[in-house]
Amino acid sequence: MNCYLHPTNEAIGVCTSCGKSICKECAVELQGKMICRECLQTGKVAPQGQSKYDPNTAFLIELVGGFFGLLGLGHLYVGNTQDGIIRLIGWFIYNIAAYVVITLLLSIFIGLFCCPVQLVIQIGVPIWSATTLKNQLTGGTSSTAVISSGN
Repeated sequence: MNCYLHPTNEAIGVCTSCGKSICKECAVELQGKMICRECLQTGKVAPQGQSKYDPNTAFLIELVGGFFGLLGLGHLYVGNTQDGIIRLIGWFIYNIAAYVVITLLLSIFIGLFCCPVQLVIQIGVPIWSATTLKNQLTGGTSSTAVISSGN
């Protein structure tokens, strides 16, 4: 990649203001960012402390994106590509892991609660049914026998 003003010079980076590739002659470091001399002269560079992105919009994009599993969209919006991608991937991995753990814990809890209930039903209903049948056959009283004899 070569400089956009000096095609014979190798570019050392990209202007953070206009996005064009720039060589060592054209590059100026301002507020920790590399910009080209043309952006510096024309005033395209945002003054210190100001951003060309609306902080409220960036906040909303990051917040709403995060709610829908897309954490990092706000960072991508303002040009923090690396941070945005790291957050997207990290949030996705975290959500998958959390859902797996929650599902397993829920299954264990439901299993621990339902197994004893199922065992009681599995043992209790046949005992109740057999006792009722025996009482009907031997002439003993049971709720079913009382109901049928009342007619």
